[in-house]
Amino acid sequence: MNTRSPQTTEAAPPQQDIVLAALRAHVVTLQREIEAEAGRRRAQIDASLAKHRASALNLAHYVGLRRGDLRRLQLDLAGIALSSLGRCEGHVADTLARIARWLGAPAADGAPALDARLAEEILHANTRALFGTRPRDRHVYVMVTAPEAAAVTTAWADAALEAGANVLRINAAHDTPMQWAAAIALIRRRAAALNREIRVFMDLAGPKLRGEIRRSEPGVLHLPRSKDRLGRTTAPTSVALVPRYVGGAQLPVPAAWLRGMRVGDVLSLTDAGGRRRTLLVRECTGDQARAECDRSLYLRGGLALSWKRGARVRARGRVGRYPRQPAALWLAPGELFVLGAGGTGGTGSTTRAGRLPALCCPEPEILACVRAGERVILDDGSIAAVVESVSRGTLRCRVLQTAKAPARLRSGKGISFPDSRIPPRGLDAEDGRALDFALAHADGVEVSFVNTAADVSVVGERLREAARPGFGMILKLETREAMRNLADILFQAMRYDPVGIMIARGDLAVELSFERLAEMQEELLWFGEACHLPVVWATQVLDSLAHSGVPTRAEVTDAAMSMRAECVMLNRGPHVAAAVRMLVDIIHKMEMHQYKKRSIYRPLSLALGGTAANPDGGTDAAGGAAPRA
Repeated sequence: MNTRSPQTTEAAPPQQDIVLAALRAHVVTLQREIEAEAGRRRAQIDASLAKHRASALNLAHYVGLRRGDLRRLQLDLAGIALSSLGRCEGHVADTLARIARWLGAPAADGAPALDARLAEEILHANTRALFGTRPRDRHVYVMVTAPEAAAVTTAWADAALEAGANVLRINAAHDTPMQWAAAIALIRRRAAALNREIRVFMDLAGPKLRGEIRRSEPGVLHLPRSKDRLGRTTAPTSVALVPRYVGGAQLPVPAAWLRGMRVGDVLSLTDAGGRRRTLLVRECTGDQARAECDRSLYLRGGLALSWKRGARVRARGRVGRYPRQPAALWLAPGELFVLGAGGTGGTGSTTRAGRLPALCCPEPEILACVRAGERVILDDGSIAAVVESVSRGTLRCRVLQTAKAPARLRSGKGISFPDSRIPPRGLDAEDGRALDFALAHADGVEVSFVNTAADVSVVGERLREAARPGFGMILKLETREAMRNLADILFQAMRYDPVGIMIARGDLAVELSFERLAEMQEELLWFGEACHLPVVWATQVLDSLAHSGVPTRAEVTDAAMSMRAECVMLNRGPHVAAAVRMLVDIIHKMEMHQYKKRSIYRPLSLALGGTAANPDGGTDAAGGAAPRA
């Protein structure tokens, strides 16, 4: 009978130990990868300002962390109640080090990494440096866009400030330096009177391409009537009677008529739309008069005009000339048009006539960078087309989709090439003058269409030369090229102070598609937190409320999401004060529940059957919501 001697075997490690060892190895590998990225970015880190050096290092770590797919690791870490890395943007190395220690890895040598508390303090300090003292009841600032110069009144300023505005934005593409100066002086004066702090930023228009239509047509002047919400006329249409049209609401009539015209006289005409209209003369001042009509008017030169006093016709004549204006192009999906240096390639208005609509690019050298198959976006996304062919500096394009069918394209509307590599274009003369004005009167500038690190330095070095401590710079991220170069742009930004970034969602949606906007705005929020720079959430926040006085359900939700940024921007509108009040209220309530991506659990009235102490979203027992500096 054979006997087998017993063999000694080691017990297999428990399954849990195997899982922990695999997780530990993965985390240690990530630690090596983020340090390798920091090594590759060493020159950019060292070039940043001393106060931003730790932030630049963390940005390098975040770039290294996000190069791989971490989703499986996140689920496994969450399964054993460890950090899933989902909120580590501001303190990557410290989070990985803590997880590694919990998993049993030996502690790494060297100085302690930037932790969550310090990362938060740095972000808040950078935010205050850019936007001023933190608002009393929230950590999110509200930026409002100044209306046209005539509407910047004491009443407007007081309403915006009392509603909670902290920053005034002036769009340098509109109005004049004299009007900008008046608006800034007024808002500062009212802020001082109301004991409020206000920062002022000038928005540099940047190198936005605007198409020109060289074909012109007779000018038509539209004078609408004032109506209430039921469509009833609330005030007559007023028009000046003049011998020659200069601008505005004017009707040119024969000069001899004005010398004999009296109050109560009547002018009759059939307007450009074929509608019979009567105007009653209300004032006469020698060489000019003023008349009123109870309907809207569409006026053009050459219309038959009669002048009556009582039942008697005193004279018959013609409406004087209005300046010619660029014709509009009407484009529908599937139709062709050409984009060229001088509007070459066709002058007709329809393809059915065998001639192609033509649009002129004011910077023809850019057309040389565009290739067949790349997209052309017109009028902020109202028209999307693709380049079918390129010939002698002219692009032959086919319309893919339009907001309306057909869509009307007017001269002066924007052109963008989201798929093309357009070289940096720098500051033009108008931007240079606006920047000089801002340095003399404002607290900072917003730089439009930042595509590369070089675009940052163009303005940044001008600010450094001006030697204005505390003068801020906000980089507007709104193009596909900016997304490609995001990390380099942020590293370059940290050579200056104070500095922040803006998610310019309007142009960004046009460049990337509306479907990708939600994804990109999230990533920009994360990158802003990774480098501890304040983020401005911009474009169409509570836009319906600002314009009509009534918000949509979707934009209220959007406003609630915006509080994850450090500042939220509102565009101009007649009801902007109401929009500021609602935004401040939404932010205040949401800060009780969330800070950045972190949920904060205050007592919920729903969970307690509506018996919570503060169901209206007031300050809870902890004395606040979001972590603050």
